Amino acid sequence: MKIGIITFHKVNNYGAVLQAYALQKTIKSLGCDCDIIDYSRKNLRDIFLWQKNKVKCLLKGAPDRQGYSNLEFIRMVLTTIFFNKKAVAVKFNTFRNRYDLSRPVNSDTVKYINNEYDLFLSGSDQVWNCGRVILDKNYLLDFVEERKKKGSYAASFGIKEIPDKYLAEYKRLLTDFRYLSVRETAGADLINELIHREAKVVLDPTLLLRKEEWAELVDVKANNEDVIIVYMLEYSESLLRFARELSEKVNCPIRLLNKPLHRNVKEDCRVDVGPVEWLSEIQNGKYIVTNSFHGVAFSINFNRNFYVEIAEERIRGAMSSRIEHILHTFGLEDRLIRRKKYGNSKRNYIKFNYCSADIDYIKVNRKLEKLRDESVDYLSNMLYVKDGETMINSQEYKKKIG
Repeated sequence: MKIGIITFHKVNNYGAVLQAYALQKTIKSLGCDCDIIDYSRKNLRDIFLWQKNKVKCLLKGAPDRQGYSNLEFIRMVLTTIFFNKKAVAVKFNTFRNRYDLSRPVNSDTVKYINNEYDLFLSGSDQVWNCGRVILDKNYLLDFVEERKKKGSYAASFGIKEIPDKYLAEYKRLLTDFRYLSVRETAGADLINELIHREAKVVLDPTLLLRKEEWAELVDVKANNEDVIIVYMLEYSESLLRFARELSEKVNCPIRLLNKPLHRNVKEDCRVDVGPVEWLSEIQNGKYIVTNSFHGVAFSINFNRNFYVEIAEERIRGAMSSRIEHILHTFGLEDRLIRRKKYGNSKRNYIKFNYCSADIDYIKVNRKLEKLRDESVDYLSNMLYVKDGETMINSQEYKKKIG
C-alpha cells in the first residue's frame, strides 16, 4: 500500500513542517509506504506579493515604527525579516530532508502521479483554507481520478464560513471524498452543512507521536529551564504584557522565539530558531506563553504549563476555533488568558485573569492516550490491503513503536 500526502510541507512554519513529518512517520509505522507529494502551489507568487505588501505597510505605518527613523526602521526590517529568515530557511530545509518526497510536481503536472499511489490524503493543517489567497483545488484532491483513492486526515478549513463564490466547488470536491476527517469540530460542522455528511474529528498529527518520539529529534537531552518561552504566531502586545506580569510573579526570565518589529521588546529574542530548536525550547521551558495552535499542542504533548491568548475579535472566526477546540478537548479552558480593559486610550490598563495552578497532566495524558488510539485506528482503517483488511490497529501500533 502506497500513500501520498498533500500538505503545506514547503512553508517555513513550525507547525506545518512538524505535522507533515508526524503524519508521514505514523503512516509508515502502520506498515505503508508513504510519500509527501512535493507539490509547488501555483499561488506562491501571490503569497510573495502579500509578504512584499506587508513590508510596505510596515514602512508606512507609524504605529509599528515606534519612534524609529525611516533609515533605522528599514535596517531593522532587512535584518529581522530577510537576513535572519534566510538563516532560518536553511534550518527548515535541513529538517525537510527527513521527508520521503515524491518527484516534484506543480498544478499542471500533479495529475500525472495518479497511478503512483493507492490512496491520497489531504492534510493536516489549513489545506482547505481559501481565505488567505485563492482556492487551490489540488488540496481538495481535484487531480485524483478515482473516488476510492481520496481521503483526508485532520484537514482544517481555517475559516468560519465558505465564501459564496467557492460554495459550489467545495460541495463538489468534498462530496467526492471516500474518507473525511478534520481537526476541529467547526470543520465537521461545516462539512455537515455543505454536503450533509459526518466527518470524523481526529487529533492533529503532531499529537500522534509521543513526547519521547519528538525528543529523539532534539540534539540534547531534556534540560528543563526556569524560563518563560513566548511564541507568538502574530505579535501581540497584550500577550507580551501578560508574559512580563507572569515573569514578575514566578521570578523567571522571558525568552521570545522570534523578534517582533517593536522597539519596546527588551527580552532575550531567538531570531534563528529552526524546527528542531523550536521543539527543544518548548520541551524545556518552564512556562509556555503563546497564541499559536501548535504552541498549545506541543505544550500539551511535552506536559508543559502553558497560557494561550486567542486573537482579537476581527480575526477570531479564522483562527480561534482550533485553539478553542483543543482546550475544550483536554478540559484546559482555564489556560486561556482572559483580560479586562480599563480606560479608553490605546495604552489602557489591562487586568489579566488566569489560572496559576499547575496542569494536572495525569488526567490530560489519559485523555490524550485515548484520543491517540482512536485517531490511529481511524487512520489505519483508511489503509487497506487488497483483501480489504486493515493493516494494523492502535494496540498493535503501540507494540510496534514500543
